Formats: sequence, structure tokens, C-alpha cells
Amino acid sequence: MNTATRVLFMKPKRLFCTMTYSIPAFRNYAATIFTALLFFLWGCQVCDCEKRQDALPSKKVSPRDQKEMVLIPSGEFIMGTNKVDAESTHKKIGAIKPLYVDQHPERNLFLGPFYIDQYEVTNAEYQRFLEATQFIDLPTHWVDGKYPATKSLHPVTQITWWEAWSYCTWADKQLPTEAQWEKSARGPNGLPYPWGNEFVKGAANSGMDGDRDTAPVTAYAKDVSPYKVYGLSGNVMEWTQDWYLPYPGNSRSNPKFGQERKVLRGNGFQKAGHYFLSAYRYAFTRTEADPNDFFENVGFRCASEIIAEKKDQ
Repeated sequence: MNTATRVLFMKPKRLFCTMTYSIPAFRNYAATIFTALLFFLWGCQVCDCEKRQDALPSKKVSPRDQKEMVLIPSGEFIMGTNKVDAESTHKKIGAIKPLYVDQHPERNLFLGPFYIDQYEVTNAEYQRFLEATQFIDLPTHWVDGKYPATKSLHPVTQITWWEAWSYCTWADKQLPTEAQWEKSARGPNGLPYPWGNEFVKGAANSGMDGDRDTAPVTAYAKDVSPYKVYGLSGNVMEWTQDWYLPYPGNSRSNPKFGQERKVLRGNGFQKAGHYFLSAYRYAFTRTEADPNDFFENVGFRCASEIIAEKKDQ
């Protein structure tokens, strides 16, 4: 039973116990019985809610784009980090922003249940979206409106945030929030890497050991999170729903904060640059980009919130 449910469950119990032991025997008998009945009905409702969540399938196929989605159950998880770069590595590489500060502070968050695509959206899937909608904006590296023949299972890239958002909307889904993305990657215990506590060389398509290009979304079987979501540590960085803003409790000033840039999560294949640094391997790493820009190592996946019916609220 999760924390939120425990709190709801205990409140009427304390109320009932207070009434039971503070009232003389047989006094206000009808009120006591009525309260007990309310407690019983409320308890049943809570249990029914839990049963409904337990009844959710661990996987489902999205009807519109036929992608497999993985259930991320409700509960708390660890987001962000308190890690600091004592060696001021950013100065050695000519960067203005100190490492890790964008991810401060570490905190516990509660999320309700949601589904997320098990793999990144591929070229073939994106082409089906284009054909179904007659969407006219194509990835810039496609030739004559077609992706390279050998890359049907590679993640689609060189698309803007708006194009990724359009695909998810067409699929009756949405881009994941930062919190949804990070929980999917780190699991409930806040793992620094999707697969565990230690970095595994070659586990993901990133850094010096990667392909230096996109790879099929199923190519790196070790790049998998506790919830069995793949590719969150490599292949391509991924657009999220959120604007680039400081986390609650982060007082650092940054002129880039605001509603001009969207957050990218995860690492992707690299050919050169500072993203080779170990600091960018962590599952809590975030960066930002103009939603109108597109990149050869940025793609996306979609998520789907589970909205409770009114009778369950």
C-alpha cells in the first residue's frame, strides 16, 4: 500500500477509535454505528482503488500507433541529486554552467500511475504518422520524404519539440514530463543509471563506446530500467513536456530559465564534445534546447497518464 493510501486509510480509523473510547458505553450508539458504517464503506472504496491499479496490465499496446507501453505504478521516487563537482570540471572544458547544479536539490516526489513507450519512436513509426496525417514537416535528413532503408528501427531524429508533440497528440498520448521520464529511468529507489548503481561500459549507445550514430531501439539490451523501459541512457536524447525551469528549492540564477527552452533528458550517441564526460551519463541529467530546433541525436517517446474516473476521486 502506498504512502498516500495509508494516510487516507488511517484518518477515519483514528476518528472512529476516538469516538469509540471517548464516549461512555452505549451512549450515542446510533452515531457510533453510523461512523463505523462510513469507515467500512470508505475502506472498501480505498481497497477497490488499489485493486483497480493492481488490475492494470503491466504492458499495453497503444491503439493508434501500435507501440508497446510499460506501466509505471504510482508511488514515490527520487528525483534530482545533491551531487557537486568539487573539481570544477566545467572550467576545464570551457563551460559556464557548473556540473550537476541544474539537478539540485534531490527530493522525493509522488506520481500517480502512467504508461510510457517501452522504446523510442522509430523512423518507421514516424513515417506512419506522416502518412496518416499528411503532416508536411519531415526530418531534414530524409531523402524524398523517406528515411534510409536500413534505419526503419532506428529512433527518428532531427525533429523539433513541436513535431514530437504533434506525433504524441495524434497517438492520443503526450510527451512525458521530466518527472515521469526520470521515474521511468531510475525506478523507485533513485538509481543513478537505469540498470543499477554502477556505470557499465558499453551498456548504452553513448560516449566513446557507442556507435557514434543511431542504433536500432532494441540493440542495447542492457540499457533497461527497473520498469523494463529501454534506451533511456543512450541512443538519442529525448524531448520532454516541460519548460526549462529550476527545480523547487533551487535558488540558482540562470538567464536561460523560463518558457523559451524545453528540457531534454537522457544521453545520446555523440561524435565529439562535452557529452562524453561521465557527468552526462547519469539518469538525473537534464539539458535544454529551443523547441524549434532539431538535432541528429535527439528523438522522443510518448507517455499516457491514467486519469481516474470521477467516481474514483
